[in-house]
Amino acid sequence: MSDTKYSAADFSAAGSFERYVEHIPAAFAVTSGDKHTLVYANAAFRKLVANDSELSVGRPIADAFATRDTAGLTALLDRAFRTGVISRDRRVELVDESALLLSCTIWPDVNNSGQSEHLVLELRVTTPGELTLGLQREVAERLLLSALREQDAADIAEVSRQGASFLAADRRRHAESLDERETLEAIAGMSLPSLGAWCIVDTLDDGDKMHRLAIIHPDPAKQALLSELEGRWIPEPNESFGLPAALRNAGPSVIAADFDAALGTAAHNPEISRVLQEVGIGPLLTVPLVIRTRLVGAVTFVGERRSRPFTSEDVELAKDLAGRSAMALERARLYGEAIALKARAEAASLARGTFLGMMSHELRTPLNAIGGYVDLIDMEIHGPVTEAQHVDLARIRSNQRYLMGLINDVLNFTKLGSGHLVYDIADIKARAVLAASVALVEPLIVQKQLIYDGVTCDPEMRLRGDQERVIQILVNLLSNAIKFTPPGGRLVIDCEATDKAVRMQICDTGIGIPRDKLEAIFEPFIQVKGGLTGPESGIGLGLAISRLLARAMHGDLTAESTLGEGACFTLTLPLSTVAPR
Repeated sequence: MSDTKYSAADFSAAGSFERYVEHIPAAFAVTSGDKHTLVYANAAFRKLVANDSELSVGRPIADAFATRDTAGLTALLDRAFRTGVISRDRRVELVDESALLLSCTIWPDVNNSGQSEHLVLELRVTTPGELTLGLQREVAERLLLSALREQDAADIAEVSRQGASFLAADRRRHAESLDERETLEAIAGMSLPSLGAWCIVDTLDDGDKMHRLAIIHPDPAKQALLSELEGRWIPEPNESFGLPAALRNAGPSVIAADFDAALGTAAHNPEISRVLQEVGIGPLLTVPLVIRTRLVGAVTFVGERRSRPFTSEDVELAKDLAGRSAMALERARLYGEAIALKARAEAASLARGTFLGMMSHELRTPLNAIGGYVDLIDMEIHGPVTEAQHVDLARIRSNQRYLMGLINDVLNFTKLGSGHLVYDIADIKARAVLAASVALVEPLIVQKQLIYDGVTCDPEMRLRGDQERVIQILVNLLSNAIKFTPPGGRLVIDCEATDKAVRMQICDTGIGIPRDKLEAIFEPFIQVKGGLTGPESGIGLGLAISRLLARAMHGDLTAESTLGEGACFTLTLPLSTVAPR
């Protein structure tokens, strides 16, 4: 890029090019100076960060990423600005795991004096494959850079002594965890003496495609040079080292002479050759990366030009490090797949919730209209109605209310899942909410001819909760108890206080619940009977909603039952700290 200075006006000028840039699918922004202040962001970029903090021209671009690791992003920007080296496909670390997985590429705008003035930042939604490669690259860089830090031992004896110590200490300690952070922390302290100045890591994906995952040098200045090769130096089948060599030969391979020719053949253009000559090349040692007999890649150690040849001790040490590296890369791959699967599941759940919420709202309008017209006809506004027609209208009204109840359950469940419900938490009397709940279902108790001796509860006992939500839970529990208790059965309703909570219990002598279903009944779309939902008993959301509501108010809902003898549901909510008046 040239040394032209850009301003917001340059990017907001009218014209076809400006309109093209604004609406292209690629999401990019331009920053200025070492503070990385935002100069311009196109529509696609603004959309990707729309859920984060406000994107403001003239402020550091990192301010736009509230759900991201801004320290990591700033470090990438600083590196590109300072070195003038392109950073390709780097992950923008998440703080909020519900946010999109993003990767970025940063291009420095270097003027004629070799100074960076602007950066172009492109954002893309990370694909599962890119996520895996990014995780593997970070693991490889951390592991092998740590191993290369301590090299050039005084003599062969010292190398052998340190090598034996290295092999014995914490063998495969980083292979225990799928978590990337734990893996990186575990390998951070590794050191590997005298295995060469720098190394190349190649990987083989499930489609047998070769990737040059990382090029790692312990010297930051030379690492900056090698970073120029990212995405440009791709392994080719005819190369005599790296993954191509490992594919031809399952064991380690050493090139002790003619290494100039080996790397010269692999340098596919003069620019790559120039960088390799500046960094310096010497003897080459390639060791395969193998997981359970499957070749997944290779590590090539490149010695300094005048370094001693690789010894048998070096080869054994490299093989051990390759084994550790292979397991770390496999863990990174599995971790990346888990993150991608989680992101897809959350996206599917969000889409399902949005669809259910939208459809529920759309269905409520015609159902309300049906109820209204039924009432008008039943009131004989438009003419006389026979007794048989009154009965049919009552049935229509009953089914309309039933459908409205189902739709309200779906809406409540959707709101709970999205966290959109608002709670009015206050101190309320336990006996009062129990009595209010019983009053709403008392006609059903009488109709079913159930024995009920009233609420047993201290009138002054107080709990912390949202009164409307508590009554919603209790009415649902009472309705279930009435529904599944045969005529002549008994209901028992009481409450008690512990040191920190109030326990409200509703027991019945109904059909009971199988012991192996006591947790399943709290899952959505599962009936108390444990079967599929049916038209006479709802869609199995009542208990799921009730437990979610209870837990949102820092309480819980549990069940105990003996099949054929009845069930007891216990709603536990925090005890109020306000003294009774």
